[in-house]
Amino acid sequence: MQSKVRRFFSGKKRLPLKIALIYLLFGIGWIALSDTLLQAMALSPDWHHTSQILKGWGFVLFSTLLLYLVVEYYRRALVRSETSFDELVQGVSATTGEAFFSLLTQSLCQALKADYAFIGELCGTQDKRVRTVAVYAEGQDLDNFEFDLSGTPCEQVVARGFTCFPSGVREHFPQGRLAAELGVESFVGIPLFDAEGEVIGPMMVLSRKPMHNLGLAAKMLKVFSVRAAAELQRARSEKTIEFMAFYDPLTGLANKRLFQDRVKQTFAWARRNHRFPAVLFLDLDRFRCINDTLGHTAGDALLQEVARRLQKTLRKDDTVARHGGDEFLILLPNIRQAEDAGFVAGKIIESFQAPFQVDGFELHLAASIGIAIYPLDGEDCDALLKNADSALHRAKEMGRNNYQFYLTEMNESALQRLGLEGQLRKALERDELCLYFQPQYDLDGRRMVGLEALLRWRHPERGLVPPDEFIPLAEETGLILAMGEWVLREACTRAQAWQAAGLAPMRVAVNISARQFHQYDLVRLVRLVLEETGLEPHFLELEITESLIMQDAEGAVHKLSQLRDLGVQIAIDDFGTGYSSLSYLKKFPIQTLKIDRTFVQDLSRNPDDSAIVDAVIALAHSMGMEVVAEGVETEEQMRLLHDKSCNRVQGYLLQAPVPSDAVARILLQASLNQPQDQSSLFCSAL
Repeated sequence: MQSKVRRFFSGKKRLPLKIALIYLLFGIGWIALSDTLLQAMALSPDWHHTSQILKGWGFVLFSTLLLYLVVEYYRRALVRSETSFDELVQGVSATTGEAFFSLLTQSLCQALKADYAFIGELCGTQDKRVRTVAVYAEGQDLDNFEFDLSGTPCEQVVARGFTCFPSGVREHFPQGRLAAELGVESFVGIPLFDAEGEVIGPMMVLSRKPMHNLGLAAKMLKVFSVRAAAELQRARSEKTIEFMAFYDPLTGLANKRLFQDRVKQTFAWARRNHRFPAVLFLDLDRFRCINDTLGHTAGDALLQEVARRLQKTLRKDDTVARHGGDEFLILLPNIRQAEDAGFVAGKIIESFQAPFQVDGFELHLAASIGIAIYPLDGEDCDALLKNADSALHRAKEMGRNNYQFYLTEMNESALQRLGLEGQLRKALERDELCLYFQPQYDLDGRRMVGLEALLRWRHPERGLVPPDEFIPLAEETGLILAMGEWVLREACTRAQAWQAAGLAPMRVAVNISARQFHQYDLVRLVRLVLEETGLEPHFLELEITESLIMQDAEGAVHKLSQLRDLGVQIAIDDFGTGYSSLSYLKKFPIQTLKIDRTFVQDLSRNPDDSAIVDAVIALAHSMGMEVVAEGVETEEQMRLLHDKSCNRVQGYLLQAPVPSDAVARILLQASLNQPQDQSSLFCSAL
């Protein structure tokens, strides 16, 4: 009953009624008491009349004074309330960030005489948890915490909007552990919305006693919810900006900026503690192949898995950062000797032996790592990174899937490589690339039956640059794609031009690099080149290395089948140097196996090489394929290959690679059906 009366008299809207009731009670009390008093005094009629007049004037005077005191009391209360509210608004408005949230929760508790005030933001999977950004409880700020949204009044706030429970909140939410632990009786909460109208968190006031000033609580929460939501969204934006400034958004690892900052801090600490921090430059082997084959989405997922594995392998005080693409930087601050860095690098390489599971695929990756030690290999971050990069290139040159320490003499080599890369980029524009052709002979009749197109770089100062010097560089920089397309188009153009001139038609073989093979539009490119040049498809043979197709055998079967459907011939180059599964080999739509020159060189002296050549020839013939032996340099090698029923040969014994204009003269001799040995025709043509 008392609570009902108290609620009835609360609120500004009932202020006139309050004053009227006070006046009524005063009037009734005055009349009753004054009449009783006069009757008790038993005054004479004259005095009784006079006392009635005085009683009336007294009522007017006292009631006027009473009304003044009551109205003044409420006026001052209203002024204090408005002043307090204005000060609250001004104080809260003048602060930002954590200070704003702290002051707001404190002010809400004080103004509403509540025990607790929280401001939180949604977090967790599908926003099923709340992380507080400010907590004011029983007169002091408390540490932030997280709690599950399910079964709490906050869940109703987030789902339905403004929520109020003047009492009995624990009975309404028996599963709410937070309300039970705090002994909460009443609750008022309001959702916070972002600029798009999405709920980003709740703001709430709780008390251990029933809450009676609900109107004021609702107004205060509604007034400050907009500002609280804006401040919460601004704080989120600042965190996002800070994260993007120092972290990689894809993997969550540190970015190069944060990595450099930590390197500088580590240097200062290392000098004082006699440590030798190491910087590791890591590059993923075969990542581009996977990325081009499965797409960028799978590539991104793979990079995230790599990041998690690196963090799991390294120690807590180590820093791993994403440098960009498939490159990572690692800082090992607490290194006592250089060998320790090699031990860590070995652990990383070993950790990559287990396959990565991405989108249902089991993917195999390897890593090449370059290592630079402070201060031996550089006294600042830039120098260490540059030298670690040089060591990384050395690791790639050593066959990949290994680590190498920086060596001082690598500087000169790196500078030469950089200069060569710049010149190579201009080689296509300056028409410095050219094709040489090496003939292939049928061993039965010593007839020339084909030509292999070989790329050469005619450098304006250095002359012919060795292919093993610029081809790997072109592969690493991606220039091989443009160069490979040029080779394919030029070889087909030459072959068709020779036929158009009436020369003997010859099949031309073109090597396809790993980058080219994994191009998504390789089949379209080959079809387009054949159409543009007019060369019949069966006069084009594409040579693909054994190791390349075995990297992704299933994908290779599909792409090779598409190429075979165009009508072109497929040859496996350097067969025997890699690892082939016979179950896959029989699926590949190939017509030719090429025996690598390493098996031909010692054919007469090494019984193992001879056995391998026998096995390859027997395997090829049993599967209906032809065999070409490369690197034939002696008559004895030629004789042995003939005895082993090898179909075709090529090598310096017969003819070194020659320019395209020399090929035209040789083909002219062949078209005249001269009986002489065609190997001598090449010599005379030169």
